[in-house]
Amino acid sequence: MISRIILLVILFSYAEIFTQQEDLETYFNKKLNTRTITTQKVFEDIYLITESIDQEWINNAWQNISRYTYSYDSNITNYLTTTEIWDNNQWVNETQYWPTLDESGKILEEVYKAWVDNDWVNSEKYLYEYDENENTTVETSQAWNTTEWINSNRTVYTYVNDNLTEKLYQQWNISDWNDVDRYQYTYVDNNLTETLFQQFISGWNNVSLTQSTYDNQDRKTESLFKRWENSDWFLEQRQTHQYSNGGLTVTTLYEGWIDTVWMNTSLHTQIFNSNNLLIEFIGQYWHSINGWINQQRWVQTYTADNKFLEWVTQFWQTTEWENFSRLISYYDANGNETVFAWEMWENSAWQNHEQILFTYTEVSDVEENQRKEFNYSLSQNYPNPFNPNTKISWQSPVSGHQSLKVFDVLGNEVTALVDEYKTAGKYEIDFNASGLSSGVYFIKFETGTFVITKKMILLR
Repeated sequence: MISRIILLVILFSYAEIFTQQEDLETYFNKKLNTRTITTQKVFEDIYLITESIDQEWINNAWQNISRYTYSYDSNITNYLTTTEIWDNNQWVNETQYWPTLDESGKILEEVYKAWVDNDWVNSEKYLYEYDENENTTVETSQAWNTTEWINSNRTVYTYVNDNLTEKLYQQWNISDWNDVDRYQYTYVDNNLTETLFQQFISGWNNVSLTQSTYDNQDRKTESLFKRWENSDWFLEQRQTHQYSNGGLTVTTLYEGWIDTVWMNTSLHTQIFNSNNLLIEFIGQYWHSINGWINQQRWVQTYTADNKFLEWVTQFWQTTEWENFSRLISYYDANGNETVFAWEMWENSAWQNHEQILFTYTEVSDVEENQRKEFNYSLSQNYPNPFNPNTKISWQSPVSGHQSLKVFDVLGNEVTALVDEYKTAGKYEIDFNASGLSSGVYFIKFETGTFVITKKMILLR
């Protein structure tokens, strides 16, 4: 058994676009002045993280914040994760995570424990059920009441031909499950054409309805958003998409239903280069007298090998575009990103605002060969930016429970695309972001102790 310690400066993983300055500010504030130190061991030629320490730069020194310790069984399955916090110059227990898997590797149960009065006490439990196609059919959460587990809430999933047709959310009330709300999904040729949201109040009550149409290449051309009011559906918004010959979204028109007619509200235009990378985005709003008025523009450039180089944000000032902010990356001779900088346009020049530095450690040939033979990876989604469909691919060298989830820029989970046992191999999935607003999202792949995150840009 070989052990080693690796210093990972996880400040920023990949430089791309942010749709709003406040999103960028939030992300920088979260990631600046932090680092993670991991300890890895080799089990049967597979690298597994056994310890991970998060630190922050405080008072001119790195200060411990939290520590994660991972334990494995003889099948190289993570059966226990312990979290500790740094308090009074020592590590103090905080939480434990105990997963239970079936023979095929699907998670059946997850138990969380808290450190209370010098002892581990049950806190929360999650139970999972699956159908014959390994789709999750029931997710149940329970809370510990000092003597036993008590049901809290659950989500019930219904599938037809592996398409999710209903997602029902329920809460436990003394002795039975009570309906709260549900989504019902309708498909035509595997394209999602209707999403109905209802709430249960003395019966099911309509709330909202989204209807979508597609062209003969399964590209979404129109989405209608309706609300339920006074026992009838009322139009609210409409989105219309146009595509390039390569299938990339080049324009998205937003309209509102006002006084029985559709009225323009905004227009997004995207321009791509020959490599299908976004090089320009223009946002416009509709003026009833002057027509389309420029509002915001993003201009992106890339290196010769298609790495992100620069993203400039501009706003329209009467007659011309005026610079506002810039993201820029610098690379070393090996193509590794060394600096990611954020600059602001002040006094007719770019002024430094914040930057992130990357440090790399060279590994031996033996370690490099082992990593190539047992490779985990999450590819950048394509296309990116996207609207509203994109493909995500990943691979794992070992079988086990795999999780592929989407989060917003504040860390809130948006959806779980994959959360099940999978055999070793390469996979690809289509992600449809219908119903989500424009912005930065994160796709997180996790299996065992391997975790990787990529940013995705949804432009409407």
